[in-house]
Amino acid sequence: MSTVLLKTIKKRIDFVKVSKKGKKFFTQGFILQKYKRDFSSKENTARVGFTITKKVGNAVVRNKIKRRFRAIIKEVLNNYLKKNYDYVIIANKKSLVMNYKELKNDVIKVIK
Repeated sequence: MSTVLLKTIKKRIDFVKVSKKGKKFFTQGFILQKYKRDFSSKENTARVGFTITKKVGNAVVRNKIKRRFRAIIKEVLNNYLKKNYDYVIIANKKSLVMNYKELKNDVIKVIK
């Protein structure tokens, strides 16, 4: 199996495209949106973006959640993420109180 490179989604237009055209998967800690990009590029990249609103908490809390999800994505990158796909994780308050293992298992389950 070839290795998948990871890039982050930064532009709003990309988030909107994933939201409108992608599939949504719901768990208790987050929502995952998955979208297959149209163009068939030669690069093996999966793009990941994170959305954590101010309703979840202050900047410290939001950054903690983002760090947890980044670590999980790096762990599951080559085994589960597919190339030419965009993934957006929309976190909610429960993702902060869930333990790391539960969160990781949820991410793996939804990506499959």
